[in-house]
Amino acid sequence: MKKTINIVCSYASIYGGNFIPSLLYLSNKIRENGNIVIFTFPNDAKDREWVKHIQSQGYNVFFIDFNNAFSKKIKSINKNNRVNVLYSHFLSGLKIKILYPFSKKIKLLIHVHSDFSAGKKNGLITKIKRLIEYKILRRDATYFYVSGEMSLRHGNRKKHIYLPNALCLDRIPCKQINIKEFKEAHHIGNNDTVYLHFGWSPYVKGTDIAVKSFVNSNYNDTNSKLIVVHGRDDGYNKCLSYLESKGINLKELNGKIIFIPPTEDIFSLYEIADIFISSSRSEGFSYSILESLYFNLKVYSSDIPGVRWSRKYDVQFFKNADELTQMINDSVDFKKENIVNKKIVDEFDINMWCSSIFNVIKESW
Repeated sequence: MKKTINIVCSYASIYGGNFIPSLLYLSNKIRENGNIVIFTFPNDAKDREWVKHIQSQGYNVFFIDFNNAFSKKIKSINKNNRVNVLYSHFLSGLKIKILYPFSKKIKLLIHVHSDFSAGKKNGLITKIKRLIEYKILRRDATYFYVSGEMSLRHGNRKKHIYLPNALCLDRIPCKQINIKEFKEAHHIGNNDTVYLHFGWSPYVKGTDIAVKSFVNSNYNDTNSKLIVVHGRDDGYNKCLSYLESKGINLKELNGKIIFIPPTEDIFSLYEIADIFISSSRSEGFSYSILESLYFNLKVYSSDIPGVRWSRKYDVQFFKNADELTQMINDSVDFKKENIVNKKIVDEFDINMWCSSIFNVIKESW
């Protein structure tokens, strides 16, 4: 008998990144086993190219306002589509469990991606929410955590599963970056050392740390460039304002720092770059570090819980901007080899990731 899974995601980014291809890969596997998959996204995602790609694969996609009558709308979609499993992403467990506090007709899977509690004390409100979620609402739910530290911090309960993200090399069809033209436009020579940093959210991603470290390095005496990928919409101006608020002077950099908008063609940026800088203040699991390692980039990362899985891959960790500055000074002549790291594919295999999730789904049938 066919079962129906509703994948509910509070996700409306312009680009699908590794997340959407991974979800689509999983959905295809579930569908191949004779089941039905539907998706629910926020209204803001309606015109995204990755949504159109999902729809082109024959999936039904629903759009709702996640901040207005969420419970009523999700329940209606589930009822009309005879949903057996609700699988959520980027939504709090409390918000999902409260949908069906007593009924067990629908299996609940809650995928926890982000860790915004790292380095912070749990306040009274957070403690009350967790008490309600884990103790008062005793509704069964299975949690997937992308980092072991998050699983432990949230109680390491029986149905809390540590499941690191997988490397999905599929990508949503998109306009490709012309690497030769990009290098010419930004005066990047073949012997230049290129650093790459993703600053979608400048504070969380520690863009001030990355830029300050580069500015304080000996960049003027070297053939080095820093590419900063800022956030969507007015991301460029927001990024500049944030950096200026941190006292970082960008006026005399002579094109050494290159700010570019988000792109779906991340793989071309990895091809252009030699070193990836992850200066995040908080991470659940860094897709960017995983992908950088696959493309054989040297990786410099802030020493935070969500990235400690990468220690065995020779990632170099820093505790402050001064340490990162020294790393930059020590690598001004570094050029990566254009090979891929097949060990990353084996350890973070997308098929194993899909099987882990699908096996949990099948337990409820």
